[in-house]
Amino acid sequence: MKRKLVLILLCAVVLLGGAGAFLPTPYPVAPEPEQLEISAVLRPDADSENGSCESITDQVDLDALAQRIAACEASRLPFYQNSYSMDTVQYEINVLCREKPLHFVLGEESFVYESGPWCHRLRDAQPLIDALDRASAANGTQV
Repeated sequence: MKRKLVLILLCAVVLLGGAGAFLPTPYPVAPEPEQLEISAVLRPDADSENGSCESITDQVDLDALAQRIAACEASRLPFYQNSYSMDTVQYEINVLCREKPLHFVLGEESFVYESGPWCHRLRDAQPLIDALDRASAANGTQV
């Protein structure tokens, strides 16, 4: 009886240790850039009072942006977010990855979500924001 209890406790410790080591590590959001189809790159319109966005999709090299998105990593543990303020958003990117929609929200808090209120925080969004800033400032196709 003691032997079974020790075995069960040992298995529980191994499983919890594995989960504890696995969950904090980030995962690549979209590891294959060739499977990404970027449909829109949006920037909130600062002059608008109703929260509208302007499309800067034509100002961005979408292939280079797909490479940068493929380099992004997100936390494995989702968090619940029902809504977010457009005041803190710098860019939104709408992507199809393996025919599933992904929405990137970049700003003070950068996150990605597939649908609904469950989001994953992006770990390294600042290089992506900086590249979009350069592309929109140059008003040309660079990322």
